[in-house]
Amino acid sequence: MQRGIYFFIGTAFCAAACGGGAPPLQQTAPPVQECSQLAGGSAGAAVRASGGTPALALDGNPATSWSCTSACWIVLDLGTVQQVDAVAIAWAGVPATRYQVSVSEDGASYAPPSDGVGASCQRQPLTAAQGRFVRLAIDADAAQPGVAVAELRVDASPIPTAPAPPPSPPTASPPPASGPPVDAFGVTRLYPSLPGGESWSMPADPRTDSRFNPQNTITPNGDGSWKMKSAQVRMEVFTSTGYKQPASYDRLKLAAQGYMLAPNDWRNVEITGFVRVNSASLPTDNFTWYARGGHHSAPIPCEGSSYKGGLHYDGRVRFEKESWHVSYRNASYLQATSSIMSRWVGFKTVLRNATVAGKTAVKMELWLNDSADRVTWSKVYDMTDDGTFGGDASACGASAPGMPIAWGGPIATFRWDSAEDVDFRWLSVREIQPAP
Repeated sequence: MQRGIYFFIGTAFCAAACGGGAPPLQQTAPPVQECSQLAGGSAGAAVRASGGTPALALDGNPATSWSCTSACWIVLDLGTVQQVDAVAIAWAGVPATRYQVSVSEDGASYAPPSDGVGASCQRQPLTAAQGRFVRLAIDADAAQPGVAVAELRVDASPIPTAPAPPPSPPTASPPPASGPPVDAFGVTRLYPSLPGGESWSMPADPRTDSRFNPQNTITPNGDGSWKMKSAQVRMEVFTSTGYKQPASYDRLKLAAQGYMLAPNDWRNVEITGFVRVNSASLPTDNFTWYARGGHHSAPIPCEGSSYKGGLHYDGRVRFEKESWHVSYRNASYLQATSSIMSRWVGFKTVLRNATVAGKTAVKMELWLNDSADRVTWSKVYDMTDDGTFGGDASACGASAPGMPIAWGGPIATFRWDSAEDVDFRWLSVREIQPAP
């Protein structure tokens, strides 16, 4: 039987704001005895938020409210895992222009959110949602110049349990079904990790991570993602060794030792990121995930080697080879999807060394999670550099201009240009096993 959890209820305020011939205020509010065991967040239920006084959103008093002026969230604890059907929100004053509602069983990993657009009083339905924790998140721009929630209501009901079946006679257990491995964010891993190899995942607050250098200001969104507002972005990820200028850039030496700075440089890698372009001054520009070098700057041109996997905002993809900074060879474009403007997509660049005709080559792949469900990946570009991709490596001591970039580098980079408002999340870099 469904029930309304009334310590989160948009009671009198919601009835008055929604109109429709609501009865007098005192008749709309639930009787005190109906919610007395839950009022104020008892031991069976609690509330927390990114700031402010969240208890004001569950005190049953529509004259008080929880408020914020930037990206913020409020989490309701139902006490047990339940079937969550909807969340009703009574806003105090002007509602948020956009918000997300999501559900979690453990308070850490939340299901993909249900997006809503604010109205004074509204009911946001949820589909097949089960969880103990319910989160209302508001983005920074949607919270301007300030929003307040008078009361919340969660329509939830216990999850029915089936009676235990009679015991079965003992049988040999079949091997457990094994789905594709996933990372800490629930994102599918395409290739096996290198035992003992380097790995990095974006922490809850990447601003505190010494291995991550966004080089511009980033700000948190209410749904756990992050926002970058810059027309030129180069977000760097270092190995656990960190960075210092390498001792040599001689291509023959780097190829022989397999690295530019240290043996744990990023070499065979799976680079993953999820992005959403909110605005772009040049809608044909692109995201680029790349590795196999260090800093890309004019004073140290031979440090700027890389293979760059590109996803353009109009849905095109291709690889680029940068023998040194700046010397490019570009592969042909393929149309992988429709425009990615204003929607989340996942994107992977994969680089792996392989042996072709007895010589070291580099296999390059681009993968797209067009639905951003973290699971459904499609390979959209596949090519191999066996020395015929071109280049100008002889300027940095190579024996041939098209020498493959077979060594690792101390920096992996998430890059984009001409997109002045981008949200990102679930970034990772992982050392994988070379191609067979």
